[in-house]
Amino acid sequence: MQGAQVGTQLQSELRAFIRALPNAKLGPDPMSEEAYFYGRFNFAHFHGPRHVDVRLSIEEQRKALDQGKAHPHLWAPRAGWVSCTLEDGEDLDAAKELVRRAHDHWESVSSRRQ
Repeated sequence: MQGAQVGTQLQSELRAFIRALPNAKLGPDPMSEEAYFYGRFNFAHFHGPRHVDVRLSIEEQRKALDQGKAHPHLWAPRAGWVSCTLEDGEDLDAAKELVRRAHDHWESVSSRRQ
């Protein structure tokens, strides 16, 4: 498989993973081509075939960056966002782990606000 095809395949797998999370909803986001929300919280969105941004708690963001599982987000690092590039199966596994952490964090925030 060539570069763009690999990215598209990995992104398809990550999208399926996100869609299977409880209460994860696809929603509009003016800054990305596809965004996923828990309640009103955007916790993951895509840019192109290889790039996904994930919004973690600040503590989880620090861990992800320290462990090399993500890169600092260009525009909103203070809000817990990190960026992941999907190049291979290892990147996909790391992205899934971070998406799960983000989903769990925003689920917890939502339940505290009710």
